[in-house]
Amino acid sequence: MTISPQLFLKTILNKRLPRFLSSNRFPKDLACFLIFSIFTFLPFASVFGEEYSVQRGETALQIAINHNLTIEQLSRLNPGVDLEMMRVGDTLIVPDEDAGSFDAFLDELYGDFIRITDLNCTPAADRSAVCLFHAENLSDLPLFDVQLRAVVRGQNGTARQEESSIPLMQIQPGEKLPAYIGVQGNFDSIAQASVDIQNLSRSEMVQSSFRIPDDDYSRTDQLTPDGIGSTSTIIFDPQSVSTYQGKSINILSAAYGRDGKLIGVRSLYSDFYPRLDITVYSTGEPIETVVIRMEAY
Repeated sequence: MTISPQLFLKTILNKRLPRFLSSNRFPKDLACFLIFSIFTFLPFASVFGEEYSVQRGETALQIAINHNLTIEQLSRLNPGVDLEMMRVGDTLIVPDEDAGSFDAFLDELYGDFIRITDLNCTPAADRSAVCLFHAENLSDLPLFDVQLRAVVRGQNGTARQEESSIPLMQIQPGEKLPAYIGVQGNFDSIAQASVDIQNLSRSEMVQSSFRIPDDDYSRTDQLTPDGIGSTSTIIFDPQSVSTYQGKSINILSAAYGRDGKLIGVRSLYSDFYPRLDITVYSTGEPIETVVIRMEAY
C-alpha cells in the first residue's frame, strides 16, 4: 500500500522540519526552494496499511472506533493531520483488516525500514532504567522523525514505558545510529526490556543530508581520570566557518567500551560556534572510544 505524497509531506513539514525551515537562522529563499523541491520531485512513500477518505458527517472518534483504534492511536498514525479540523475527502492512514493489534500493525508498518539492535537496559543510580541501543536504517532512503518507545519490566514487577526520538534528525540508508531512552521507575534489576518504533517518515531526497562532513572540523577527546566520562572539543576549520555561521548544530556523542559495546549516549542542540564541547558519560565501564556525528540546519 502507498501513502500519497500530500499525506507524507504533512508528516514531514508539520513536525520537526518547520522548526528549522521557519527559523530566522534558516535562509528563506533556501527554505522555499527546499519545500518546492519536495513537492515537485517527491514520489510515493511505500508503507503497509490503508488510506481512508473522510466521509461527510464523520468525526475522528467515529473513524477511530470503526477501525478498532483510540483517538491517540489514530493521531499517531496521522501526525500531520489535525483530527479536529478534518474535511470531507481528507486522507487518513488506518490499519488494514488483517493487521491484528495496533502494536502488530506498527511492527508491520515500520519493520522493513528500521531495526533495533544491541539493546542494553540497566538500572541507574536513581533506580530509573537506562536503555542504550542502535537504530539501523534497513531501507535505501533517509529516515526522518523516528519516534521510539522503550518498555521495561523490573524483577520486582515494576513495569514502565517511555517514548523518545532518535538524537539526530536523519538516519541515512544503511546507517546504525546510537540512541538512548531513560525510563523512570523503581528498578533494582531488569527482567525484560524492549524498544519498538512508534513513528517514522521516509524521504526520496536521498542527496538531502544535514550531516556535517568529518573533514570540516577537528576533534580532541579528553577522558576523566576514572575513564567514565569523555569531553570532545570540536573546532571547525576556518574555511568551513562561513558555511555554518548562523545555523543550528545538533551533536551526537556515543561512548563505546571493550568489544565495541555501546555504554553512553549524549546529544546537544546548539547555535553554531567555531568551537563546541560535548561530554558523554559511561553507564559503568571505562570508555575506550568516542564517536561523534553532527548535523547543521
